[in-house]
Amino acid sequence: MMQPLLRRLSFRLAFKQTITFALLVVVLAWSAYALLSRRIYGQVDEELQDRAVAVRSMLLVRGNDVRWLNEEADPEVREQFSKSIRFYQLLDDKGKVIESSHEMSDLRLHFGAARQALQSGHNTWEYYGSPGEDHLRILNTPVLGPKQQQFVMRLGVSLDEADEDSRRLWVYMLLLLPFMILAHAVNAWIMATTSLKPVEQIAAAAKQITPFELSKRLPVSGRQDELDELAVSLNAMLARLQSSFQRMSEFLRTLSHEIRQPLTVLRSETEQALRMGSNEANYRDTLSKQLEHVELLARTVSDLMELAKSESEQIKLQREKEDLSELVQAAIDGIRTQAAERGIQISGTVQQSVIGAFDAGQIWRLLLNLLDNAIKFNHSNGKVDVSLSVVNDMAMISISDTGSGIASEEQGHIFDRGYRTAAARKSSVPGTGLGLHFARVIAEAHGGHIEVHSAPDEGSCFHVSLPLGPAAEPLMPSLSRDTTVN
Repeated sequence: MMQPLLRRLSFRLAFKQTITFALLVVVLAWSAYALLSRRIYGQVDEELQDRAVAVRSMLLVRGNDVRWLNEEADPEVREQFSKSIRFYQLLDDKGKVIESSHEMSDLRLHFGAARQALQSGHNTWEYYGSPGEDHLRILNTPVLGPKQQQFVMRLGVSLDEADEDSRRLWVYMLLLLPFMILAHAVNAWIMATTSLKPVEQIAAAAKQITPFELSKRLPVSGRQDELDELAVSLNAMLARLQSSFQRMSEFLRTLSHEIRQPLTVLRSETEQALRMGSNEANYRDTLSKQLEHVELLARTVSDLMELAKSESEQIKLQREKEDLSELVQAAIDGIRTQAAERGIQISGTVQQSVIGAFDAGQIWRLLLNLLDNAIKFNHSNGKVDVSLSVVNDMAMISISDTGSGIASEEQGHIFDRGYRTAAARKSSVPGTGLGLHFARVIAEAHGGHIEVHSAPDEGSCFHVSLPLGPAAEPLMPSLSRDTTVN
């Protein structure tokens, strides 16, 4: 289907270009013929004027008596005179023929052009006959005789040779034009076919690209032309689509995996409770466990939906003037109950009046994710210390714990989406591996960054730096690399 379409397109391009070229060539050929033909007949007029000078220099008029000064003239003038005397005629001011060559006497010439020469005192021109017959170019020259008597000398020259030259030029043009147009048509067809060959290759490659085969790319010839620029742009678009499709696939796999486990546990525990017919205390214990799984399931779905939004740039930071000190202190106070249940002591050193442009909801989420991890992965009777200070117009938040710490080889991945450390996977602590990911995304959306310093069995310390001034980009940035969170 594509090849016939490209052939028709090639034909249309070649046809339009050929028609344009043909019109241009015809106009140029006609103009060239007109100029060259004028030049041919112009040379005849120049020659006729030279002959008129030669004949006039040989002519002596006395009354109605005409005498030729052959002997007095030099050889060159006599030669020019002999060529010119074939079509010659001398008239008086009444139009009476005083002297004429035999060929000129046979012609029926009007006196009008000769009279104009007498009246104006300048040469006049006229044609006689038509091509293929007796075709002459005639020059009428006024001649002044004795006693101011006026005469007209007619001198003619045959246009047979000029007509033949003009005809040959016309035939040459007629023969050359079709050849030029045909040659151009062939060249235009070849050029159109060659130019559209990359389009055919791009179309063929595009047919092989499907939602399940987005790794293929359109061919780039390397000629750095417009088609290459188009192919590069389309390849970049395909790369973005592939990345989005991969993220969507990974999101669905992650969602399926994270939801399947709590649902399986809920179903198993419910079936067991119904089968065993336990007492009220056992029912309450079963429902309590199921509630934990439901909360984990709800948190997992919420985190994954936020993850999907952040990658499609749908989350907007609602920046307002906020007191970061109050947010940090509120987060500490809000987590105290959870810390007390695990026997963990939480303390904070918060500098007051740290004012900046923040999204309070997102900063709150960042703080709770870090504090929740510091409590969940801490030892019994451990400690969590929170501090807030300002250094060089940057708000510095530090959250340290006395937990199990993170191995050095894992620290480069803990902010990746869905990543959980080996210790976290082995522990009974539920999680989705998304918390630290969101913490990093939120920090970077505010123009800041987050880093961790940790060692096994020595605890961890997370440092968050946030600029106090408004960031230039108001949108949550999409993640170009494969990132997931703890």
